[in-house]
Amino acid sequence: MPQERTLIYAGREFEVEHVRSHTHGHHEWSAPYVMASQRIVFPISRAMLDLRFGANTWLVDGLTAISFGDAAVYQLRPGAQAMRRSVVVSRHQRVLGHSEPAFCLLSPKSLYRVHAAQQQLGSGSDDATSIASLVSELRSARRLMPLTEPVASARRLLAETADRYAAPSLHEIADAVSRSPFHMARSFRKQTGLSLHQYRQHLRLAAAMERLVDGDRDLAGIAHDLGYCSQSHLGTVFKQEVGVTLGEARRMLRPGARI
Repeated sequence: MPQERTLIYAGREFEVEHVRSHTHGHHEWSAPYVMASQRIVFPISRAMLDLRFGANTWLVDGLTAISFGDAAVYQLRPGAQAMRRSVVVSRHQRVLGHSEPAFCLLSPKSLYRVHAAQQQLGSGSDDATSIASLVSELRSARRLMPLTEPVASARRLLAETADRYAAPSLHEIADAVSRSPFHMARSFRKQTGLSLHQYRQHLRLAAAMERLVDGDRDLAGIAHDLGYCSQSHLGTVFKQEVGVTLGEARRMLRPGARI
């Protein structure tokens, strides 16, 4: 996929780039990529893509961070969205011995920290402490194992509908993947560590953060569009899950002048 890469930090141990990936309407598998060094990709947009490594295909959504090992060979297939944005942390030194990508789900609090760190570095700061802390935490975070087809399909359906006012119900999701609601709910929690409701909640908060980064200041409009009954409701959930208020996030997540 064509990419625009902006270097926002260069240190002795690693560098950080803001990356925009464009699909140009093509939704086929890319040619194989070979990772030159260890790299971690943090999401800062809702745009989805599929990543194929060996016999497994992974959905990479707005909550999924990827830790690439040295010399990993993989392929990408973009989703329907026009552009995906990421924060990419690359090591300068080649480290041998680990090639398989690892996939981790970010909590809303961690995702907010990624956004805040990107804004800080994009504005010209040379303090990469926040990014270094996130990288360190990711190494010990719970990793997603390959999902069964019903759970993978349910996760994709949630990601595709996260920013819609009317979300599919548990029964509708279960029907879509030909499972009973009880079995679907139990399997999803067991394989992802989150309930279907929690997963959708996290996706909606990711969507809210992205809109704030894009300059949307209409908090009531964001709440309505994402299916919350009021701005107050979104604000309560945001504070509980992210740790800051919507107003604080709106002030912090402003578009960086250099990005």
